[in-house]
Amino acid sequence: MKQLLKLLFISVLFLQTIISCFGPGVQDFSTDLTGNYAIFRNSAHEIKITPKDGWNDKTAIIPSKVLKVNVYENFIIAERQGLKKRSPNDSLDSYEIPDEKVRDYWILNTSKNYVIGNLKFNTFQKKLDSLSIPKDIKLIDVYSY
Repeated sequence: MKQLLKLLFISVLFLQTIISCFGPGVQDFSTDLTGNYAIFRNSAHEIKITPKDGWNDKTAIIPSKVLKVNVYENFIIAERQGLKKRSPNDSLDSYEIPDEKVRDYWILNTSKNYVIGNLKFNTFQKKLDSLSIPKDIKLIDVYSY
């Protein structure tokens, strides 16, 4: 009986280890930003910036896939990689993958709930200047932020 309990205990520990190492959500995280916003990573391609307490269609967010981010006062600035449907001809497959051709920049004002997005780099630089955000602000990889 002792041997059976010992074996059962070891088996449970082994399964816990396997599940925690390889189970879903192992690399998911959230990182606080400014104005009650955070970076949320739900999967390899679902990395977005949203309020910590949820949002609706009237809330300013930066959609997936956020690659780099930084904060300046009430502003969140980000570099984003666009996503595309994995199987555009299959209406049942809604999974999205990174689109290597699409890179854009976003500026989110957390105090006034507005976002400016889909900016090309030159337009992004001009917007930073018009909002008095230093043009030399560095965007930091979301995994390092």
